[in-house]
Amino acid sequence: MLITAIAATALWGCGDAEDPAPAAPADDVSVQEDGVVEGDAATDTTTVVTNPWASPDETDAWRILFNYRGRMPTNSGENDLWLMDPWGSGKESLTDLSGLKFEDPPLSCNYGCVISPDLSWLAVVTEAPTATGFTFELGQFDENLEIKMLKFGKLTDVVDFKFAGSRLFYSKKTECDAPSCQYDVYVIDLAVGAASTKILTYPTATELEHSTYKGHFKVSRDGSKMVLLNTTIRSVTVNMWADGTGLYELDYICKFGTKGNCAGTGSEYSDVDPVAISPDGRYVVFFTYSDRWQRARLYDTENPGIVRLSVLASVPSGSYLEHACDGGVLDTWQWERVIGDPVFTPDGTEVVFLTESDCPTSDLSACGDEPAPCLPKKARTNLRRIKMDTLLSEKTITQEDVLNVTANPFGDVTDNKRVTGFDLTGDGATIVFTATPTFSQNNTPIADGSARQRNDREIYRIKLDGTNLNQISNDVEWQAESPRIAPIQNPSGGI
Repeated sequence: MLITAIAATALWGCGDAEDPAPAAPADDVSVQEDGVVEGDAATDTTTVVTNPWASPDETDAWRILFNYRGRMPTNSGENDLWLMDPWGSGKESLTDLSGLKFEDPPLSCNYGCVISPDLSWLAVVTEAPTATGFTFELGQFDENLEIKMLKFGKLTDVVDFKFAGSRLFYSKKTECDAPSCQYDVYVIDLAVGAASTKILTYPTATELEHSTYKGHFKVSRDGSKMVLLNTTIRSVTVNMWADGTGLYELDYICKFGTKGNCAGTGSEYSDVDPVAISPDGRYVVFFTYSDRWQRARLYDTENPGIVRLSVLASVPSGSYLEHACDGGVLDTWQWERVIGDPVFTPDGTEVVFLTESDCPTSDLSACGDEPAPCLPKKARTNLRRIKMDTLLSEKTITQEDVLNVTANPFGDVTDNKRVTGFDLTGDGATIVFTATPTFSQNNTPIADGSARQRNDREIYRIKLDGTNLNQISNDVEWQAESPRIAPIQNPSGGI
């Protein structure tokens, strides 16, 4: 077991490591960890200071599910699925426990394995992906985490697939009017062993012209709602599919003109852009880059005509994507882009998201032998929090509106932990993430000049308020990927 604590400071005012700390409370007032202020209770001058970024208590009533992919010549191409306790102990190969290698023919996770959030179902990719998609088989775990493969055979040419509740959603390419294609989206109700049911074809025939949609989607935790982004070279339509309602439009974004009369070129959108659906399925947040602005767009699915816009960053003129890296445009606390899928906290009051900045730098020490300006050898990534109340207010975001949880600095240094994936625990108190390692296997700090601090990934945990940061895995031969939170006990009673 490896537990390596890393000193970290979380500021209420938030920002990056170089940002100034907020002013301290008055000398005669002391702030406790829970935000309650101690003073003279008998007077009327006692003040209560509440930490807006306080974290729930950590329960550690969960486990971590992740992939370890080989990074040495001896294990290149190998991928194993692992399960471990919140502090890195009790690590077990789920690939071995499940008995995949005893199937006929033998199976492995080398091409990829995806497990349902409740640790009940496993999708095993059985062949190398092709231009038409994935081939996979489904299995169910028993109480010993051994797998029983289902009998309906392989699913072929699958573009995207996701577990949600007791359902599996997946998409397949159907008709193409080159270069635009339609995709059928199916659902399997795993709880009753039902066959695949097609729920929609997307985009619709009337929306197909100029579409660059590639078959991806985002689905709510309970499987009742789905978000699809129909992108073109000049626009994006944000659609919602709801169980029992069908497909309807949440938004249409075009730089010049309106729907049916949209002009311009140069795509700013992809069907895998950052989208999150709230736990109750009511709200959708979509991070976009349009015209001069980087924005968070908030949709109320119960009132589809309402779009709330919050400006995260902007450029004086021209396109944000073209000018975000111009000198002086972004402040030190801001970021260039949001990457990956954001996550709502379990109570739906905040959104946790991952940002990345890799603007060219003129720092000669960072450029080395390359002419300045050069692209940094290591992008800066940070996990951040923003409150739903802030997004509902439709304001221009300030430094005080966002908490920088990880507070990574700029630079090709070990302290700049490059984050590649994350998940939030069910108690809303802990973020588990993969990032470049800080410590070697003998528990000494990795030097800034080491290639491992750029190229490897390990598992970390950090409290939601930015404290209690620990690297909890360490294996130089394997690279950690796709961290997910798993229950202590699966529905079959296994642990």
